Amino acid sequence: MSKQIGATRAYRIAPPRVQTGDNPADYIDEFEVSILDGDARTAEQWARAIFEEAPLPVRWFLLFGWRWVLGLRLGPRLSSTHVLGWQIVKREPDAISLELRSALMVAQLSMHLVGSKLIWNTYVYYTRGLARPLWTAVGLLHRCTVPALLGYTASSFKK
Repeated sequence: MSKQIGATRAYRIAPPRVQTGDNPADYIDEFEVSILDGDARTAEQWARAIFEEAPLPVRWFLLFGWRWVLGLRLGPRLSSTHVLGWQIVKREPDAISLELRSALMVAQLSMHLVGSKLIWNTYVYYTRGLARPLWTAVGLLHRCTVPALLGYTASSFKK
């Protein structure tokens, strides 16, 4: 099958309004993308494809933003325990959770496969007051970038 770049779109969906636990996230979002027939990638393979197989300028843009704008402390980029610098904190065939920390915030990404869809959740926990206005600005770009990355990765699948 040839690449159908741009043929698959990702959508933002309403995240759960009620969070359980002692420390609810200050920011949460959820996106979903349809998985093409025959695409049997695990959640980790999806995460690696989204970040590590993105075009080089996109990877540089992401790394710059994470490190120099948000101040997130990246781990090794090529590692079995990290995905483009994000630490893997949970790994199952159908789900993966990634985490990065900075002096201002803790960012967590969760991806899980549900039927013929990949669901992406972002959780941001503010640890300092400056995090809220910073994420308010960066979040606008985040909500444009994530659907583009998901759609590109879904459309790039080859049987």
